[in-house]
Amino acid sequence: MRTSGPDTHPRPRPLKDLAVHDVKVRILSDVALIHGRSTYTMLADGTEQEALYTDAYQKRQGTWVCVSACAIAPGT
Repeated sequence: MRTSGPDTHPRPRPLKDLAVHDVKVRILSDVALIHGRSTYTMLADGTEQEALYTDAYQKRQGTWVCVSACAIAPGT
């Protein structure tokens, strides 16, 4: 994997049948943490995969704004 240069960002991986599971939302004043699991099917080869994710939102002027997002695919 290249670590520098103009082509260092990962390419999009088209998918279908996205579903979310086991979603937990914790609201801590003006910050919300969302943890969950997603499942999906890769269009390229039809494999079914899952990912764990954590998103962080902050309430700014009355609107929730995503300030951080992280997803990992176990086993990859």
